[in-house]
Amino acid sequence: MKKFLILSSVLLLSLIFHSCSSDKPDNLPVSINATAEKTFTIIAAAGSVTSQNVTFTIDDFAALKDYKKYVESGLIQTSSYIEVKGITGEAELANVKLSMNRDSKKNIILQDINSNKKYQELPQLTFLQFIIDEIATRDSSTIKLEYKANSNITSPVTITIYLNSRFNL
Repeated sequence: MKKFLILSSVLLLSLIFHSCSSDKPDNLPVSINATAEKTFTIIAAAGSVTSQNVTFTIDDFAALKDYKKYVESGLIQTSSYIEVKGITGEAELANVKLSMNRDSKKNIILQDINSNKKYQELPQLTFLQFIIDEIATRDSSTIKLEYKANSNITSPVTITIYLNSRFNL
């Protein structure tokens, strides 16, 4: 009877430890670098105030295909950027603001845009880190773009958000 009790206890303890163990595979990498890109396209009449949304999901990062359920956090890399292209002639965008849809306090205001430009400095990288944090914890992040066109924009102006991140698994 004593042997049966000891054997049952050992079996029960091993079952408890097994059920509490991680479901991560042994060959899981520590981190993975992955990239994603989304673009806003702008055509607007002079004086119009407009907003658009774009959503990044964890599925946009192709390198995470087999590992997305193991993502714990992400770290934006300095090669990430926000880029404006297609500004020609007298075209100008004013009051340009990018904000997180779930938390509008997390935002970045770009100065008036009247030329093509790539934004890649600390304030922009900090905003891009907010996006990566939300993707790592919620699997998606929606960004809202707001702007005013000070002149007619007849040929497309694009604002691209390029995310290069190291995801920790």
